[in-house]
Amino acid sequence: MTDRPKGTDLRILRRVLSFLKPYRMRVTLALVALLTTTGTTLALGQGLRLLVDRGFAAGDTEALNLALLGLVILSVILSAATFARFYLVSWLGERVVADLRVAVFSRVLTLNPGFFELTKTGEVLSRLTTDTTLLQTIVGSSASMALRNALGLIGGVIMLFVTNPK
Repeated sequence: MTDRPKGTDLRILRRVLSFLKPYRMRVTLALVALLTTTGTTLALGQGLRLLVDRGFAAGDTEALNLALLGLVILSVILSAATFARFYLVSWLGERVVADLRVAVFSRVLTLNPGFFELTKTGEVLSRLTTDTTLLQTIVGSSASMALRNALGLIGGVIMLFVTNPK
């Protein structure tokens, strides 16, 4: 348990997320790509269902061809959206960390010289490097994976009910 007052963690998170504000358009595009990859992944299951039910089981070659074409199109969409999501999220992680490093360095320059008598410069640099690298990992990949998995879970449960409500 920490001695921090309640709500401090949320304020810190809000301050970190404020570094995303200049990149609203890219954040929006990354979210669209994330939703597209999740939706396409879920649609692949339905495409396979159509391939088996209407193509193989019914013996309808036209339905088989259409289902196969649909799966190929979904695969292309999934590939493009996955590339866009990965590129945008990685780019955002790099930019946010670069902006954060500039802000922290600017703040360090304003500190009282007495601070540096008590704190070793190497310790400050080590903390700066370690903490910003951790934030880069969170912003650049972990948050995206968490959102993708949460959306996949929600979409998967919805698709279960769409496929068979019983």
